[in-house]
Amino acid sequence: MSNTNTVITNWRREQLCQITSGAIDSLAPICEVAFGDGALDENGEVIPPSASQTALLHEIGRYGIDKVEYPISTTARYTVTIPAADLAGAQISEAALVDSEGNLCAIRNMLAKGKDEGVAFIFTFDDEF
Repeated sequence: MSNTNTVITNWRREQLCQITSGAIDSLAPICEVAFGDGALDENGEVIPPSASQTALLHEIGRYGIDKVEYPISTTARYTVTIPAADLAGAQISEAALVDSEGNLCAIRNMLAKGKDEGVAFIFTFDDEF
């Protein structure tokens, strides 16, 4: 996640540090992707996410993970589908990996993707280590 429009949140970094050092015994798994439409400024430019964020700028929906793949040994690729009937007319510009306790773990802000009614969206989000 070297892109400046993608960050691992401080929450997740702290959890990774603690599990690696043995301070905690388990790490809540990623189970959802949250989507929002608040990551563009008034000029349509992408607002870089902050590692200190605990919420998206304007969340509009969450969807469970369809599958996880490992294209290389240090990357988990999460795939999620926004159903055809959901978020019609939305301009999606932010996404976040969410753990099973509801914490944002990584955030990606991007140019807006328009969601038409009757069209399913399939998103992939790479969590790189």
